[in-house]
Amino acid sequence: MLRATTGSHIRFGSLFALGIALSACGGPTEIVMSSKLPIDSHTITVVGTARDEITPDEACVELTLAERDTSMQTAHAKLAEDQKAFAHDLSGVTGLVVEESAARYAPEYETDSTGHSHLARHVASIQINVRTHDFGQIADVLERAAARSLDRADVIYYSTEMVARKGAIRAKALDAARNKARAMAKTLDVDLGEVVTIAEGDATSPTQVGFNAYLDRGRADAAPEVPPPPGAIPLSMTVNVVYRLKS
Repeated sequence: MLRATTGSHIRFGSLFALGIALSACGGPTEIVMSSKLPIDSHTITVVGTARDEITPDEACVELTLAERDTSMQTAHAKLAEDQKAFAHDLSGVTGLVVEESAARYAPEYETDSTGHSHLARHVASIQINVRTHDFGQIADVLERAAARSLDRADVIYYSTEMVARKGAIRAKALDAARNKARAMAKTLDVDLGEVVTIAEGDATSPTQVGFNAYLDRGRADAAPEVPPPPGAIPLSMTVNVVYRLKS
């Protein structure tokens, strides 16, 4: 006969026994053995990963023009001349998109032999980004900037199709998860039911492409069969899918 008690309930997956035990506080605790598991436990969780390599189709040449002088007004005037001249140089080149920031101003200090710091000069600078689909134009842009007080330069390669390609990679990851779940269910001789939950991880695209990129391709469930071309941008996505198992 089952007797109600005031303690907590602990359920085990078996019908073999039923007993009453004392809790650590001295009160009785009912221990109920049951073969019925929560329905949420009849599930299978799979992870699907997909990866692709995207060839860059655009470059951004990041340039910093800077002028230095003991007078901030003089440094500003020189920078304005360089900026105007550089814009004129690029105006005759087709296929370029030029973006300019506002000018920045800062003092520069030097330390003398006694360890004291003092104002040495002022610097006026501006960042100019030049975007192009023609990578052959990069050297020409850098050469023109070098003649116009170029202080720093960097070139960033990227793909304008990155966002659009995420949809295709997501579909591959979901297909991989579904195929994996079907294979596991078949091997375990169980029937696969409906999807309970789907969770998508962050899409990743490392800034450095090296040896680890090749290892990551091997870990993915879906990836191109051929090695990526030089300079390709890897893009990967992970999905977690929970399927219910039919009873």
